[in-house]
Amino acid sequence: MMRRVAVALFVLALGAGMAHAQSAQKLSVQGSGALVFPTTTSSDFTTDTKLGWEAQLRYTFSRFSLGAGYQRAVVFKLPSEGSGSVSVLFAEPRYVVTAASTVAFYIAGRVGLGQLICNPEADCAPQSAGLALGGGGGLLFKLSSRVSFDLGAQYFSTEYDNAPTYGTTRTGFVLARLGVSIGL
Repeated sequence: MMRRVAVALFVLALGAGMAHAQSAQKLSVQGSGALVFPTTTSSDFTTDTKLGWEAQLRYTFSRFSLGAGYQRAVVFKLPSEGSGSVSVLFAEPRYVVTAASTVAFYIAGRVGLGQLICNPEADCAPQSAGLALGGGGGLLFKLSSRVSFDLGAQYFSTEYDNAPTYGTTRTGFVLARLGVSIGL
């Protein structure tokens, strides 16, 4: 019975009318607040879930859009009472899987350069940028022809230099995002 209901809902969702793409305008800016949860622990740092932020500029083709942006969040406590922030410069392709008149479900990928930024700098080994990869999805809620609300989540991983003893460490993060997109 549950399977039939799920299939029926899926078919209805696929048949729903297309929203006006992701934004009625080709170009939009998005600002978001985010909770970032490290998924792995470090021998040198204590994991810490904090609020972060991200900003991006998006170009919309229709169901497909491409964004470029920057995200940052404090994710580690350092031994000296300092902090470690994950910083990622990224590109994000996004595809709207299904849409109704006021809501759209999307999937997205993310690729970029990530770096651990320590405060104070002396608490970390010298840091270089490493490959950041991720993906996720979310819901876009159309509030007007120019404004959308974004509720999304993603998993991403990036590298940081973990002192000479341990070398480079890849760390995973889960990001939950609330954002507002404004068409230009």
